[in-house]
Amino acid sequence: MLRFAVMCFRRRRLAETGKIPEGRRGEGDRVRAFDRRFARATRRLEHAETAVRLAGVHALAGLADEWQDERQACIDALCAYLRAPYEPPPDAGPPAAEQLAFGGSQEVHHTIISIITAHLRDNARVSWRGHDFNFTGARFDGGDFSGAVFSGGIVDFRDAVFSGGTLDFSGAVFSGATVDFTGAVFSGAAIDFTGATFSGGPLHFVSAVFSGGAVHFGDATFSGATHYFIGAEFSGAAIDFTGVTCSGGALDFAGAVFSGGAVHFTGAALSGGVIGFNGAEFSGTTAHFNDATFSGGTLDFTDAILSGGSLYFTDAKFSGTTVVFTGTTFSGGTVDFSDATFSGRRGGLGKDIAADPPAGLLLPPA
Repeated sequence: MLRFAVMCFRRRRLAETGKIPEGRRGEGDRVRAFDRRFARATRRLEHAETAVRLAGVHALAGLADEWQDERQACIDALCAYLRAPYEPPPDAGPPAAEQLAFGGSQEVHHTIISIITAHLRDNARVSWRGHDFNFTGARFDGGDFSGAVFSGGIVDFRDAVFSGGTLDFSGAVFSGATVDFTGAVFSGAAIDFTGATFSGGPLHFVSAVFSGGAVHFGDATFSGATHYFIGAEFSGAAIDFTGVTCSGGALDFAGAVFSGGAVHFTGAALSGGVIGFNGAEFSGTTAHFNDATFSGGTLDFTDAILSGGSLYFTDAKFSGTTVVFTGTTFSGGTVDFSDATFSGRRGGLGKDIAADPPAGLLLPPA
């Protein structure tokens, strides 16, 4: 993977250097100097010794800081290393050499993540914001992106695997960037987006799989875009949206499957946006919307299937919000609004629902 990325860079460089006019030989010398340093750094990344690979990582980072025009190429090489095959040895008594080799690879992986994060924080000496970060198919067993600011560009985690450890995005800011976790697998890992801000660009968790572990979006802010969890599978995972704010944007869980585990929207605030569960399936899952505040906007359960489990709206407050249950199937599940407070048109529940609610839908007194 890394070698392919370097080859693509070299082919592009050969095409570019062949076009340098005679009068710009100084620029040509500069390009050649960069190429030599880039080649040395990337060769180090392929070395068997951990210390040599770490030296290559720091050399690439330094090169990216010095050469703004070629910064993306250096970032691409670092991300390519993260995408290379990376699996821990088997648990059943692996040889000490295998354990040592994996420990070295893990150290290099986490160092790359730390360096990228340091260049995306507010106190970065040289900023890498606005660039693309390609983590497709990479395997993560922890890492710290806390406080990073992704502004513009594409942050691509498609088909990435998050297994064990904690990946920390707490306080991260995604502003105008496209962030894509489509097809990502979260298995036994903890992913922390506590206090993160998503604004101006879409967030994709389409067809992502959450199996065990925990995903925290507590106190996160979603605004100005649609954030997609379409077709995602939540199986036995603890999903925490406690205290989230959705203002003018949308959280789209269309076709998502919730099986076991718990989902918390406790204290969430919806202001003029949409939280959509169109066609979603709830089977044995408990979802808490207790103390949530809905002001305008839409809460949509169109064609959702509720089979076992419960959705609680204890002390939730609805003010002019449209709540939609068109085509919803209640099969042993419960949606409990009995202690919720509605102002305006009973939250837009509709006369047919309010007058004759289906079994499993508990409404407050008229």
